[in-house]
Amino acid sequence: MKTLFFATAARGTEKVLADELRDLGLAGVEERRGGVAFGHNLEDGYRACLWSRIASRVLYGLRTFTLEGTDKKAAQQLYDEVRAIRWQDHAGPERTLAVDVAGSNSPAGPPHFVALKTKDAIVDRIRDAEGARPSIDTADADLRVNVALSGPQVIVSLDFAGKGLHRRGIGRSGAAAPLKENLAAAILRLAGWTANSKDDTDLYLFDPMCGSGTLLIEAAWTVLDAAPGLRRRRLGAEGWRGHDEVLWSGLLLEARDRRHSRQDRKLHLAGADASPGTLKTAQQNLRKAGLAGRVRLVQRELRDARPPWDVANGLVVTNPPYGARLGEAAELGPLYETLGDVLKHHFPGWTAWILCGEPRLAKRVGLRPASRHALWNGPIECRLLEVPIGEAPAPDSEGPVWRQPGEEAEALAKKLRKNLRQLRPWAKQAKVFCYRVYDTDMPLYNLAVDWYDGAVRVEEYGRPKKVPEALAEKRLREALIKVAEVFEVEEEKVVLRRRMRRRPGEQHEQRGDRGKLLEVREGDLRFLVNLTDYLDTGLFLDDRRLRARIRKQASGIDFLNLFAYTCTASVAAATGGARSTTSVDLSKTYLDWGRQNFSRNGFRAGDHGEHRLVREDVMAGLGMPVEERYDLIFVAPPTMSRSKAMRDDFDVQRDHAWVLQRCAARLRRDGEILFTTNLRDFKLDELHGLHVREITREVTSRDFSRRPRLRAWSIKASKS
Repeated sequence: MKTLFFATAARGTEKVLADELRDLGLAGVEERRGGVAFGHNLEDGYRACLWSRIASRVLYGLRTFTLEGTDKKAAQQLYDEVRAIRWQDHAGPERTLAVDVAGSNSPAGPPHFVALKTKDAIVDRIRDAEGARPSIDTADADLRVNVALSGPQVIVSLDFAGKGLHRRGIGRSGAAAPLKENLAAAILRLAGWTANSKDDTDLYLFDPMCGSGTLLIEAAWTVLDAAPGLRRRRLGAEGWRGHDEVLWSGLLLEARDRRHSRQDRKLHLAGADASPGTLKTAQQNLRKAGLAGRVRLVQRELRDARPPWDVANGLVVTNPPYGARLGEAAELGPLYETLGDVLKHHFPGWTAWILCGEPRLAKRVGLRPASRHALWNGPIECRLLEVPIGEAPAPDSEGPVWRQPGEEAEALAKKLRKNLRQLRPWAKQAKVFCYRVYDTDMPLYNLAVDWYDGAVRVEEYGRPKKVPEALAEKRLREALIKVAEVFEVEEEKVVLRRRMRRRPGEQHEQRGDRGKLLEVREGDLRFLVNLTDYLDTGLFLDDRRLRARIRKQASGIDFLNLFAYTCTASVAAATGGARSTTSVDLSKTYLDWGRQNFSRNGFRAGDHGEHRLVREDVMAGLGMPVEERYDLIFVAPPTMSRSKAMRDDFDVQRDHAWVLQRCAARLRRDGEILFTTNLRDFKLDELHGLHVREITREVTSRDFSRRPRLRAWSIKASKS
């Protein structure tokens, strides 16, 4: 008997979807590429929409055909085939329609054109039959038509769900990279988490990196037998003329009864996350899902994760970050090593299920998987690892042999110790609490290592092409172990960031949302840094002597800080007694950060007053007529910026002369511009009417003397 429906699913989840549909009692279940065919009657389709946790969509097939021509001929054939369907049986002018196209490589044209021709055919057929045509509503249509393309093959269906079934109807807020609910449900089913168990005591699940709580919500609803479609606003098929309201209402009533019968079942579910903001989002999502107070949540670093219950076994199910770019993935290696160590030492007897989107990161866990399942998280091919955890190692165990550093790493450790012996007395005397300890001193370790008043930050520069990737990864792992050893901090507290070469104009983006701000000292000043979320920390260490110079000159002056970043130079000027400071930057995040820096040092900054924060495109502002004049202007532009909020892009080599000439027009008599850049091979253009003196050597601090990254100039009006 021919099946009526097709449930689409994320690639790799077809088998578990087929098993789920069979468990729902649906007929004719047949696993296929990209989904599952099923159903001999309308009730089967309705049940799948209401109960499937894994399906993406439920499609009711209307017509399948193959286009034989190309271009205009294929487009006309598409129109004719779609128009041949008796659309008046499915929709009328009283309803709104939308056409969604999936797939590509159709001879009829690109997807948007296929959608247009399909829409024309549908409304023309309905208008001919009933004298009026339905309206189109792409956002919230009463009935959605799905067109699946695979080369010349076309399948036209009605979307019974209406919107993606991963939408559970709770208005979930997402973290930076949220896991879709249907993929989370597939992961849980693969892990053996089902609603079939009758024993409340045998279901224990912990997610140590729970993010916005998706896995926890799906696990809870499974145990409570809560239909995932029960909270959705409406069924897509409700806008269909063949809809059976009596049948649908009966299924809804049955689902409510089932949920009510198990609502008091005890849940053994817990989650943790290092980010307070992310954890707050998870709490909000649990409340929206009707699970407030039923799932244990705690803010905790991964290295501190422990079993929430005193039980012999349970499941750890988690979706760690895996980085959208190569550099970001490499930075996450220590996190995966920490995950492996925590599981091995503190979760013996448990089984972990870990979704990894990067094969190299999976290896960094250091535990042997019992099985691997290929799943696609959107366009990313992932592996779901099943990791049985054996007995805990001895307390003095040093971990896997492959993770222990070799002789080359010991040479790095000796260099770090030598640098520290030389720098620490100077830093103590100068009251410098954040400084660079190592900067590519050894060819094998292309790193910069910075001490941040009790924390360590490591930056790895791009790997030379002649160095094999596996060797570079090995050296980096060993370097991080030795850095922790030399600085006497835990390995997990050594923060790694990788500076990769970007394509022209590509921005450095925020890497995370942990939102941890650490207060550090610079003499008697206090600044906030973020070592985890951004490539730059909020405090440029090589600007230290420039800030001291600004502070020394600041008494009674008006100070302008362009491209102000986190306003550390403005805070230095305020501390030095500046009459006023004006900090200009386009980023709200950085200006808010700067406001906190002012506050930490006893000043109030805002839109008005002595210390103004101005959110503005610097280039646009400099193009305006001169209104105010300043005694000292600090210009520290980025090398390149293409922010969407900017009127034009910015290139420091191309645009610096224009910027500096307009800054000069804002100087008072005897005023000064301090200009800096870290662009390699930068060449300062001739600045007419200005006296220019390079001051790089004067402002380079001892910890940057071997390899200065910053160049600086003093610019004043010529006396002639």
